[in-house]
Amino acid sequence: MSNSEERHPAHGARHERSTADSECLSTIHEGQGARVTTRKNASEAADRARHNAEKRYQTRHPEAHRPQGGPERSHKNVALLVAAAILGLVLLFFVVRCATAALTPGPAEQAAQSSDQTQQDATDQTQQGTQDSTNEQAQTDAAVSYRGASYALQTQEDGLWGLVCTSPDGTSTTLFKIEGDPLSLMRHDDTILIPENRDGSWDVACYVIDAHADAGYVVGSDGAMVQGSAEATSAQLDDATIHVTDATGATTDVALA
Repeated sequence: MSNSEERHPAHGARHERSTADSECLSTIHEGQGARVTTRKNASEAADRARHNAEKRYQTRHPEAHRPQGGPERSHKNVALLVAAAILGLVLLFFVVRCATAALTPGPAEQAAQSSDQTQQDATDQTQQGTQDSTNEQAQTDAAVSYRGASYALQTQEDGLWGLVCTSPDGTSTTLFKIEGDPLSLMRHDDTILIPENRDGSWDVACYVIDAHADAGYVVGSDGAMVQGSAEATSAQLDDATIHVTDATGATTDVALA
């Protein structure tokens, strides 16, 4: 066999491979195939790279697809929460009501409290009325009162009678002394009056409360001291007048206004 005849089969094989390779190739159109990154398409290339990276991450980490903030609440869970809230409000209402009922006295207790308050008010009004009354008279061993303070006659260390004021806090003060023997103790408005016997005659000592003045004697319209020529046996306060009866049976009216 000649050399030309031996080369024909090899040439035929190469021709067959070239024909097969050409059949597998296809034409690349515009926009396909590899692209060179330039300034114009740099952002697009970056977006594609980021997108591809995210896809790879999600493929490797499927838990990243789970919704954030925990599982969604079902209608049943919401209904249970609403029912629990309503039940809590109902319980709170009954607790408050029971506490109020326990602290509020019943009708009988309210009636008793009202009665006690009424009695106390009546007592306070009576005491206030006594203190604020126009006239008050007492024996020499008793006392009269004015604005919470009491006024009484007491024998002093020198043997004379003195008018002693006792304040609401218990403090006692001797206001003045009288020279004679008192018949009684009187109060007309804010003035203390003491009819007394002295040296076979009588007069009326007086003291104005909170006047910051010394004690004196009741005087008549002429400015002279009112007195009797005989010892007094009784004295009675009647509105703005003192009726003084002496040993002779005569009665003298001493006007206070």
